[in-house]
Amino acid sequence: MKKSRWSPGKRKLPTVLIVDDVEEEAASAKLSLAGIVNAIDRVPNSVSLRDLGKASLVLVDFRLKEWPQRERQSTPSLKPKDGIALVATLRSNLDSDPKRSPTAFALRSGRLSELTGTFSPERREHAIARMIDMDWVFSKTQDPDDFAREVLSLAGAVSRLPHPWPPIIKSRETLIRLLGLRKSFGWFNRAFGEVDKSNPPQDSSAQNTKGMAVIRWLLHDVLPFPNFLLDERYLAARFHVTPKSMRQALSAKRSTVRRTLSEFEYRGLLHDFSGRRWWRAGIESWIWQQTAGRPFDKTALKAIAQKLSPKLNNIPFLNPVVVLDDQFLPTDDLLDLSSVVQISPDDWPNTADPAWASVDSVKNSPLIAARVTLQDRQKLNLP
Repeated sequence: MKKSRWSPGKRKLPTVLIVDDVEEEAASAKLSLAGIVNAIDRVPNSVSLRDLGKASLVLVDFRLKEWPQRERQSTPSLKPKDGIALVATLRSNLDSDPKRSPTAFALRSGRLSELTGTFSPERREHAIARMIDMDWVFSKTQDPDDFAREVLSLAGAVSRLPHPWPPIIKSRETLIRLLGLRKSFGWFNRAFGEVDKSNPPQDSSAQNTKGMAVIRWLLHDVLPFPNFLLDERYLAARFHVTPKSMRQALSAKRSTVRRTLSEFEYRGLLHDFSGRRWWRAGIESWIWQQTAGRPFDKTALKAIAQKLSPKLNNIPFLNPVVVLDDQFLPTDDLLDLSSVVQISPDDWPNTADPAWASVDSVKNSPLIAARVTLQDRQKLNLP
């Protein structure tokens, strides 16, 4: 197995506990994380309280078929059937001491499709995790580098949480610090106002979960969606350029685009988990300055995009938006606001920007048509 290029540098390595009923699978996962984290591999029957107490992240296999000690039990109360049930048991055994460091729990499986029904599990990990009460889920088939990066990012984020979680009067300052926001940013007030609108856990939920509610909020409700943070697709839409050209420009190490927008790049908790994000408030502030107060003027936006890079490909739409596909996942397709309708997928939080689908996709997909919002159903004469 190739060695991952992801490394925590000189920081103390977080500890990750891998629980799998197949010893070879646990050992393989441990090997893929060598030098990245302190990995402990265990079969279910050998997990100790000491293991749990040391771990920032616990990875548990979903299907637990090779567990003979479990099968010898006479009561169902002692026979967790799968990894979801085992995680609940492990959680209940953690020390309730408020000074104990927090622990994240994630499912790791090659059968995530069993949890998503007709939908693909790819890029839907946040929805699966929320549905089964996990902090995250990992696929055994994902790229080893991606797996190592995400494990390190999540375990590292958990280890950065303060414990005990500070009292409510200090919770706001703690959140600001964890998000990497600085009051010296000219757009700080707008940024934190947008954070506030996304309902971050700052009070009892953060305290009672030792800060893990903040981790879940970022993983489940923030990073997968457009809100106070924007990914490459939504950044491209704001600049009226194609996502492909924006992605290429950002990937070039010495590009003006990358250098200019780096000032607004998100560098807080989990910043390296699932691709780069940018502070919307910072981007909007910069666009306002560059367009002389005309942030939505088509000509002005085209001018600043070309100034950033002539390789950024402009799109002709007056109001471009990112559209979702028939799996309710964002695509590289941008359409004008006049050619889309708003939809409400089950896992789309009401704190995120609206979700859009093309009018053509609504006509061709009963699944998408069923999620069109009431106001746009009337526009399309849908029942």
